[in-house]
Amino acid sequence: MDHFAVQLQRLRSLFGLFFAPEVTAVLLPLTRPALRLGVEGEVTVRLGGTPLLPAGEPWPTWDGRPLDFLGVIDFAELAGFGEIPGLPGTGTAAFYYASEAPRPWGDEAGQRDGWRVFTGRLETATAPPGASSYPECELGVAPFLSLPSPQEPVLQSLEQTYSGVLPVYEQLHAAWSQHAWPDDIPVHQLGGWPALVQRPVGPDCLFASSGRDLDALTSADLSPDDEAAVEEWRLLLQLDSDKRLGWLWGDPGRVYFCSRDNEPLEHTWLTVQAT
Repeated sequence: MDHFAVQLQRLRSLFGLFFAPEVTAVLLPLTRPALRLGVEGEVTVRLGGTPLLPAGEPWPTWDGRPLDFLGVIDFAELAGFGEIPGLPGTGTAAFYYASEAPRPWGDEAGQRDGWRVFTGRLETATAPPGASSYPECELGVAPFLSLPSPQEPVLQSLEQTYSGVLPVYEQLHAAWSQHAWPDDIPVHQLGGWPALVQRPVGPDCLFASSGRDLDALTSADLSPDDEAAVEEWRLLLQLDSDKRLGWLWGDPGRVYFCSRDNEPLEHTWLTVQAT
């Protein structure tokens, strides 16, 4: 069964009940395939547990602190779900982050070593003193079509063209998200549109990674070149606050690892959002 095709048809029917055909025709191409983590599925991924590093790789540190192992993703095991834009089709990646407060939020270029993504052949590693360890948690994987959050620029532009669309879309987006993510499931996700806590992550990644002032960022700051560059940033891995793992990103919040297709995963940028 092509789960994405089935869900696309459901969205087509849903949007058709509330929007004119021309609006539905704009919205449907905006959907992005993604993978939910933490649901029933034959394929699983592992968060927490025994850390992995490439052979001979020293334990990563930031500001004199050892980073913390968050989990490992075997992308080859996910290939059966089809192509997921933003995710590699092969390889394994281990994710590390200075997760305990004070933690880097990814809002300054100088925080670049506050997280790391390691790829290649990974081996069991021993965490040094001071590194936080988290219990192993195996999560099932399921495909779903993600929708852009109402805060995304593409939805703001749509509202300018079709006045009154955004308030209705906000309700439909919330209903679709609730269907995908019941209240008792942390919103862990691979690929697709990020589930935002505050604002779009693409501009933050672009500005912070290039040393530009994030505090002064507004949509008016984006030149046509910036807008094109923002589109290159795609969600790789989204990790929610999760009591099972002892993760509380803010009050609470989510961690977003974002990457660009033309760069290795080692260049992934991280940003954190919290309420």
